[in-house]
Amino acid sequence: QDRFGLHLYSVNGKLLASAALEREVTAMCLTEAFVVLGTSGCGLEIRELPSLRAAVPPVPMRVPVHSVSVTKERSHILVGLEDGKLIVVGAGQPAEV
Repeated sequence: QDRFGLHLYSVNGKLLASAALEREVTAMCLTEAFVVLGTSGCGLEIRELPSLRAAVPPVPMRVPVHSVSVTKERSHILVGLEDGKLIVVGAGQPAEV
């Protein structure tokens, strides 16, 4: 009955993890340890690799997310919104951000 899902496969095609999603994914960015998702339901999700479990609660945005990118230093997440705004979200520990 799940409408949307996220599936992680190995290079050899073995299913490693699956997660049911409540909203459609409109943007995705991968790092070594996380997958960052933007959704049509105005949310930003950060999930751990390889389990696909939520690393933090979803971060609400006011409008749908069109793009996500993680900075080279992995200290911030850049979120492009449908209305043309760019939101910068701190991605480290509070002392680091």
